[in-house]
Amino acid sequence: MVPKEPSLNITHNLLQEAVEDLDPIKNVKDLAASAAEILAESDLSTSWDDIVLMLDSEDISERLRLAAHLIFRAKLILEEMERNPRVNNIVYNTMLMMDALEVANIKGYLPEEKNLSFQNLKSKPSSINAALKKEKIVHTIKELSMENPNKGITWLRKKASQLLTEEGLKGYSYRQIMRDTKGLKIT
Repeated sequence: MVPKEPSLNITHNLLQEAVEDLDPIKNVKDLAASAAEILAESDLSTSWDDIVLMLDSEDISERLRLAAHLIFRAKLILEEMERNPRVNNIVYNTMLMMDALEVANIKGYLPEEKNLSFQNLKSKPSSINAALKKEKIVHTIKELSMENPNKGITWLRKKASQLLTEEGLKGYSYRQIMRDTKGLKIT
C-alpha cells in the first residue's frame, strides 16, 4: 500500500495572493499608488512635474514630502525595471531588506551610530536635477560596459555622450560627462 501524500489545502485565491506578493513590479506600483492616494487626499497633484517640486518643498508636511519621494523613486525603479528586466530580483530583495531594516530599527536592534563614514565624502550638495543627470550618465555607461565589455572608460564616456546627445538631451558633452564621472570605476 502506497502512503497517501498530504494535501496542502491551498485555495486558488491564496495561491494567487502568494504569487502576487513575489511580483516586484506590482509591489512598487502598489506602493506608488498608496503614496499618490495620500497626496490626493490633501488635494495635491500627482503629476510628475509637481511631484519633483514637492521633494524639497518646505510648504508641505513631512508626510506629504515622503509620499512624493516614494512616487519619485517608484517611477525611477519602474523605468529601470522596464529597461532591464534582470533587475527584478534585485528590486525584490532590496524591498525585503528594507522591510527587515524597518523591523530592526523599530525594535532597536541596530545601533544609532552617529559617526558613519560619510565624513570622508567631499561633495557639494546637488539638486535633484543634477542627481538625476548623474544617475542617467552612470546608468548609460554601465549599460554600455555590459554590451561592450572590452571597451575602456574613455570610449564608454564618449559613447554615452553621443547617445545622450542624440536623444536630444542637453548638458551631456564628453567634457561634462568626464567631470560628472570622475573616479567612476566600472566593474
